Amino acid sequence: MTNREMITPILAMLTASGLTPEDLVRAVGTTDEAHAETSTLSEYVAIIRRSLTEDTDKSYATHYNHLINGVARQCSCTCDDCIDEWAESGTCSCTTGLCAKGMDFPALGSRRVTPRAFTQTELEPLVKVVGFIAIKRAMYQNRARARRGLAAKPTHGQGAQEMCVTALRHLFSKMIKDHLIDSSPVSDVSKGHRSASKRRAISDGELEEVLTTVASGGDDPLLDLAISWAEFELGARRAGVLRMTISHIDRPGQYISLWEKGNKFRSQPCSLALIDFLLELAAKRGGAACVSTSPKYNPNAAVLYFKDSTTKKPHPLSGRRFDTLHRRIQLALPWANSITYTGHALRHTIGTTVERAFGFETAKAFLGHATQSSTDVYTKASVTDVAHAMSDITGCAHPLVSNDESCKHD
Repeated sequence: MTNREMITPILAMLTASGLTPEDLVRAVGTTDEAHAETSTLSEYVAIIRRSLTEDTDKSYATHYNHLINGVARQCSCTCDDCIDEWAESGTCSCTTGLCAKGMDFPALGSRRVTPRAFTQTELEPLVKVVGFIAIKRAMYQNRARARRGLAAKPTHGQGAQEMCVTALRHLFSKMIKDHLIDSSPVSDVSKGHRSASKRRAISDGELEEVLTTVASGGDDPLLDLAISWAEFELGARRAGVLRMTISHIDRPGQYISLWEKGNKFRSQPCSLALIDFLLELAAKRGGAACVSTSPKYNPNAAVLYFKDSTTKKPHPLSGRRFDTLHRRIQLALPWANSITYTGHALRHTIGTTVERAFGFETAKAFLGHATQSSTDVYTKASVTDVAHAMSDITGCAHPLVSNDESCKHD
């Protein structure tokens, strides 16, 4: 039987049922089209967000919400009237001057994910809108900072624009990997030009001033000293200090494991002085759960607690304490106010010190920066190199590099 002879009775049945060949094609579609029709952008973003780490999701969430739900009209004007209206309503209705160049961004959440559903031309305005919002937010917040005697923060909005592009690139790269689109519409979207940062390493004299300020004021100087000491000697990020548990501290091995950026662990050699300070403070405030020899020992117990903690109701460190501490230092030290001091200055300082004395690769390992090239695999520094740098800078021995017991204590 020929193909024509096979098709003829099929067409006859279709005609009898009231269907046409075109109806059948539309009902079945291609495999790729059927797969693409299963997800709206909103549904797909929800799936992607489940795979992100907590910190990354927090960074991307605002931009994904803008992409899905749209953004009300924004403008680049920074006059007081525009900032006041933005603070009250989240938008700007003025249409004169710079306000005339305002723009909004439409909601795309209901759009189906298909190969040509999104274009660079329609997505680029989102980056501009995000920048407008960041500028107004910074200028509004700077009013409050000025009333408290704090220096103004940068108002260029560059960080928000960079994060927006990063979030979009991650999303569309996932679509490519899932074979939903062929190319990313944001691969060529510019992140803008990064402005010079006030962040810098601080001098020995400035470091002494910071530690003196930390240890001699505030409502909980012991907690503040523990935070600052860990940030400096460990080169720790905020997340590493916040997530630190008793099980992360290895006294015999003389290192502390930091759980930081990208959900990664790194073992950081450190002095026994720091370890014992943290363990003693934890035991005093967190109780038996923080003592390894106790029947109530809990390896998941936090290390740092507020001074109002009791053994029955411990009050673990929260991220707000960092902001409180940084504001206190800024208000006490004019130079710290001028650079908008944060704990990153301590990390910057120890990283710079290590780099100058022990080279780039050791500094990169010390700070937990990711390997970026094939060459890095062969030249990267070891934990022993990091221990040697820590020992040299602090003047304290470490079992990986020295048998000197001069800095050890029981």
